Amino acid sequence: MSRLVLLHTNDVHGEIEALARTATLVERIRAESDCPVVYVDAGDVEETTTWISNVTKGAAMHRLLSAAGCEAAAVGNASWLRYGPQVLPAHGAAASYPLLLANVRAPDGSLFGGTRESALVGKLGLVGITAPYLQLGIESFGASWVEEAPLVRRLAGELRERGAEYVVLLSHLGLEDDRRLAPELAGAVDAIVGAHSHDVLPHGERVDGVVVAQAGDRGRYLGRLELGPEGATEELLPVDEDVPSHPAVLAAAEAIEPEVEAILAEVVGELPEPLDPEAGARLFGDLLLERLGADVALVIPGQAFTTGLPAGPVTRGDLWRACDSSANPAVVTMSGAQLAAALHRGRDPEVAASTAHVLRGRPRGVLQVRGLDEPDPEREYRVAGTDWELEPIGGLVEEAWGLRPEYEFPTIVREVLEEHFARNGR
Repeated sequence: MSRLVLLHTNDVHGEIEALARTATLVERIRAESDCPVVYVDAGDVEETTTWISNVTKGAAMHRLLSAAGCEAAAVGNASWLRYGPQVLPAHGAAASYPLLLANVRAPDGSLFGGTRESALVGKLGLVGITAPYLQLGIESFGASWVEEAPLVRRLAGELRERGAEYVVLLSHLGLEDDRRLAPELAGAVDAIVGAHSHDVLPHGERVDGVVVAQAGDRGRYLGRLELGPEGATEELLPVDEDVPSHPAVLAAAEAIEPEVEAILAEVVGELPEPLDPEAGARLFGDLLLERLGADVALVIPGQAFTTGLPAGPVTRGDLWRACDSSANPAVVTMSGAQLAAALHRGRDPEVAASTAHVLRGRPRGVLQVRGLDEPDPEREYRVAGTDWELEPIGGLVEEAWGLRPEYEFPTIVREVLEEHFARNGR
């Protein structure tokens, strides 16, 4: 068997400068290597707080990853879970490489548009899987799930029949699941290149003969996995700020910026008076009531309407700066007692002042409620919100309640507001 070097990143999360420096390292290593070099990404290059990613629902980041020389990428949760699987064809069209997603599929078991189960790059076979979020009820996202271990073993066997000397799993499951999966894949794959949990593994881990690797997050490291007759070795290369940015990535970003600016400059409506975040959240709640035919709407300002809007013309950029959330409208049936518990938590001053990782340090804010003041414990309610209000991740509802919200994909918060402005002008 010949030697091969696999370079890998994961969870870049919109860090364009870090990606540009990574591209320079990839180019250097390819030029200096005496064996084939393949660069891959294990998912979540997208990021809602990076404008060109936000405005294009992640597609632009695949143009940049293409410019960086990527040859295959796993689909992370930052795309299909946030926007719905409907965005994947646009991501696939933007990428010059195959997007790999084997375990999460359409409800009928077919692959989502824009994705493939596996790819053969030279003598390297690659399979991609992502976190299926089964606890959220994957069917509510318009998706289905295939158990990973037998699926990966089958695909690895097919890749070897096609000529792969090595097979690597690109896994966006997280380190604990990779450790669990490795013994089941021993003999089928040579390594698992992981993501999702943002772990820094300087030399990887060996689990039942399978190397498990992961390179932190946000482009801090470039993983280098060498595969050869004597086995696999892993190291992490720091992506220091003194590494020059690759001009191809910078040029791709510059080409995208005017496209984004044109989208953002369009006036979508006019406000007769300013909207602060709580007023904006109430407006969004009113729109959800009508849109989803709900009895009550729950909206946390910190995730849905993060800054105010001044009176006067509102551009799409103004609206998107105020509403950077990628949450989708949703509706679910709750008992009166469950709704009362959610209201109590959302109105608690300590909860309102707290934050969460996905809020990037912003406070949650006081829960805004539309449609009723106090629920009747003896009846059920059709409750509107987003995944933040209607899933346990937001802290208002409990997993034990077994709620299964119905989502409106791929619509996100600001698009609901933009449609309102388009209809009414204000």
